[in-house]
Amino acid sequence: MQKAFNACAVLGLTLAAIHTALIVVAVVRGPDMANKVMSEVELKLTTILFDKLGSSVEDAMPSQVQELMPSEIGPALPF
Repeated sequence: MQKAFNACAVLGLTLAAIHTALIVVAVVRGPDMANKVMSEVELKLTTILFDKLGSSVEDAMPSQVQELMPSEIGPALPF
């Protein structure tokens, strides 16, 4: 019976060590892995959006930029 208890104790200690190692790896490498995945998702979404929009954004931009640009320039501001 003592051998069974010892085997359970060794198994429990091994599982605890493995869980501790996994938690340490998750804490140390987790944020970096998450940033990498998020940047890949952002790149995919950006390329999909640009492919779907096509040249409509490029066609609309010059007219919008012209509307925002001032037509007259006033005097310089005194400092």
